[in-house]
Formats: sequence, structure tokens, C-alpha cells
Amino acid sequence: MSPAVRRSSRHGWTARALIPIGLAASAHMVPSVVSLGQWLPIRVLPGDLCRWRGPSGDGVALTFDDGPDPRTTPHVLDRLDQLSLPATFFCLGQQVALHPELVNEIRRRGHQVETHGFRHAHHFVRTPRWVRADLDSALDVLEQVGISPRWFRPPFGQTTGATMGEARRHGLRLVLWSAWGREWEEPDSISVARRVRAGVGPGGIVLLHDADVQSPPGSSRRATEALGPIAEDLHRQGLTARTLDELVGLSR
Repeated sequence: MSPAVRRSSRHGWTARALIPIGLAASAHMVPSVVSLGQWLPIRVLPGDLCRWRGPSGDGVALTFDDGPDPRTTPHVLDRLDQLSLPATFFCLGQQVALHPELVNEIRRRGHQVETHGFRHAHHFVRTPRWVRADLDSALDVLEQVGISPRWFRPPFGQTTGATMGEARRHGLRLVLWSAWGREWEEPDSISVARRVRAGVGPGGIVLLHDADVQSPPGSSRRATEALGPIAEDLHRQGLTARTLDELVGLSR
């Protein structure tokens, strides 16, 4: 009889039988915890499996997803320059392949570039093989512009066992967010800034978007216009914008 179905005459399931069941439960539970992490007061999972916040201090990381896009990303960069705000850009591989010069411009202006995968697709409905191929492609195009990322933010924040395994295979740290603007559904930049304010705090990681390639037109413009009010809110709270590496104390 298999250990998974062997029973003890006195205590029901034996300890040996429970081990496979416990491992299977953990494999399903961890992605669920990751998905809920932005609403729970968690900073990072043990072993740095996934991060939503940096250490509690005066730092905050502004992050941008889905670019680069020559129609919108330069406006975000100009506004960040005006406000003296550093940021971290999670770039889609398919956009990097189309606009490598813009990736270099992001880095030239002092910002950090990381990976958002190659295609903006749901991991929950993809096979482990698909997840592997997608991340491999994303890292290949970044390597062609001289960037070796440390961080991976999966599209939609969807983190499966395959997502975590592939990130580990490449030595990447998974990161999601603790506050976001939801620019695609908010009517104006003030509403975007208000939503960020409601979720941000010491060590916070803020999610915004520098491109409309995955969002309704005008979404990134609302994010760009919200940067002024967001900067004012951070100043009032005594918080300082930092790159993601700076936030968690990593040096390049």
C-alpha cells in the first residue's frame, strides 16, 4: 500500500502518509499567499520568495510597469527628472525588443531597469514550460542591451509555483507591491494619487504604469500627472523615493 494511503490503527493517517499531503498543500498555499500579500501586512516571505515592501524606514520605491513606449515613457522620465524622483521600471521583453534605445535612456537618467516578463499574459492559465520560455526570452532581450536584472514582477502580479521556480532558477527576486494607482480605472490624476496615498507607508512599493500598451489610452498620462501630488504626499510623511535596490539595501 502507498504511504499516501496507509493508515495507523490508532491515529488515522500516519506521519509518513501526511508528508506528501503537506507538501502538496504548501505548493498550493504559497501562490495564494503571494496573491493576497498586497492586502496583508507582510513585507517579504521567508527566503525572499516574494516581496511587497522594503524595510520599515523612510524609503519608498516608485515602480512602473509595461513599458517602455516612446509615446508615453519619455513623459514619465521628464516628470521624474523635474521632481528629482528615482524609480524602477519593470519592462516587458516585447517592448524592450522594439525600443532598446529607450531602455538605455531610462538607465542613463539614473533609474533602475528590471523585468516584467516577455509577454503580458496570465501565469495562472499557462504551463510551466510556457513560463520558462517567456522569462528566458525576457532576460535574453535585456542582456542584449547590457542589463542583468535582479527582480521579476510577473504580469498581473500572478505568481504560481512555476513563476517562483523560474525566478529562482535565474537568481531573480519576486516583487509585487503594497500600493498602486490603478490608473486604468480612476477618472483623473488626483484619484490616482489619492489611491496611492491610502496604501503607501514606510518601506512601501508603489505600482504605476509608464505605458498604455496593456491599459486604456490615457492611463499612463494620469500616472504621470499624479507624480506631483504623490511627491508632495511623500514629503509630508517624511518619506524619500528610492530605487528598489536602494530600498532593500542592495548595491550594484
